[in-house]
Amino acid sequence: MIYLPTEKLTEGMILARNIPGTNSILPFAVAGYQLSDRIIIRLKRIGVQGAYIHTALTEGIEPVDFVEPELKAKMLTSIRQTFDQSLKKVTIQSSMQTYNELTTAAKSVVMNILSMDKYLFQMIDIRDYDNYTYSHSLYVGILSVLLGRFIGLSLDQLNDLALCGLMHDIGKTDIPLEITNKSGPLNDEEFEIMKKHPDLSYEKLSKCKLYSQTVLQGIRTHHEKYDGTGYPFGLTGDEIPLYARILAIADVYDALSSTRPYRKAWPPKKIFDYLTSRCSSHFDTDLLAAFLQCVSAYPVGTVVQLSDGSTAVVKDNTPGFTLRPIIRFIAPAAKAGHEVDLSREALNVTILDDTED
Repeated sequence: MIYLPTEKLTEGMILARNIPGTNSILPFAVAGYQLSDRIIIRLKRIGVQGAYIHTALTEGIEPVDFVEPELKAKMLTSIRQTFDQSLKKVTIQSSMQTYNELTTAAKSVVMNILSMDKYLFQMIDIRDYDNYTYSHSLYVGILSVLLGRFIGLSLDQLNDLALCGLMHDIGKTDIPLEITNKSGPLNDEEFEIMKKHPDLSYEKLSKCKLYSQTVLQGIRTHHEKYDGTGYPFGLTGDEIPLYARILAIADVYDALSSTRPYRKAWPPKKIFDYLTSRCSSHFDTDLLAAFLQCVSAYPVGTVVQLSDGSTAVVKDNTPGFTLRPIIRFIAPAAKAGHEVDLSREALNVTILDDTED
């Protein structure tokens, strides 16, 4: 299969993977479906950033799911219900069931990652505007646990870290909807209100005596920056709790990976450049270096342009060489189907930077 941005989809293409719907259980379109112009227009309208498409040349190329689709749907439903309860001012602190569901979801994230042979996130998630809040929470949890596993955190720490990721934005349910649902960037006044959400998350969850202070403080400080310019406390360096330093990286990575009403998702290489440019100012240098070994700049199924003018699709990635993937040529015809591991073969060819804004 091959991943194509929505604007490059054409009528007659065959979906290789489901496209989720606003209902986390029922997909918008299923694998094997032949795209029509009408469906492509609807995908653009609801903000789906791309889709996996079946082609003969990319047979056998399969991104690895860090969470199985059925489990992912169940976890998204649990996250959605928790956020909905919070919006309706249902007291989270009185709901043992809610806490149990969240901790179960967190443990599921951890066990899925621990079962992986290769701790390398190398897939592009397909999502739309409406599911952003819930899928973002889930993927911050996944990415945080992936980094936590890489640096050797214990099982209990990983479970707590997953819970931090799932609930890090729950305070946004106390921010006015006209701000959280705004279809463009926030102005200064709106941003000052939005900056209250870590404290609101802490206040909301701390009423429930089941959440540890380690989890609560990780959530409360996930917008602190290593140089002290973050919020709410202006903490610096190791004053920032470990969980928060991990969440900060995962939060920014996933946010930039997602299409929003006011901007397109950034390509992974551009995100890598953004993160590294803020190394030691925004992020913990050692944690960021570890994170960049856990996440691929060129996920499986990505189409890449090479410096020799050829086009290829990423087949796989090698940990530690995330800028030098294993590729399968798709053009020109003379090279089509030939595979090269750029981490091992000394080819005088490079992957060109994606200049798309």
